[in-house]
Amino acid sequence: MKREADIRAAGGSIAVVGLGTALFARGFRESTKYTGPLFVDREGLAYKAVALGRLRAWNLFSFRMLRNAWKARREGFRQGKVEGDPWQLGGTLVVAPGDRLLFAWRNQNADDDAPIDDVIAALRGARA
Repeated sequence: MKREADIRAAGGSIAVVGLGTALFARGFRESTKYTGPLFVDREGLAYKAVALGRLRAWNLFSFRMLRNAWKARREGFRQGKVEGDPWQLGGTLVVAPGDRLLFAWRNQNADDDAPIDDVIAALRGARA
């Protein structure tokens, strides 16, 4: 995962929650080389609990999405079999002990990721 060392240096750790089955999770591990905690949420309860949005059909054809899809393809990434809800968007949360939510990012598109510097700043703020 990108900048995992920076996240750990700021006092954080990473856990991934995904839709789908255990077989899908195994494929995710193989394709990303992620070795940390990985949870499967087949019903999407975690996504609903933190009010993560849903992809809209018109977002699939935006210039940004097409550009990023082309870039990913050039870098060797291929879309595999879709499991779970293909319209469910993701997000990034920074949660501190005591269930304190320090940072929340709710993706607006499929290619929308939290600014990693903001995640690291939230982690650093939790240690202060």
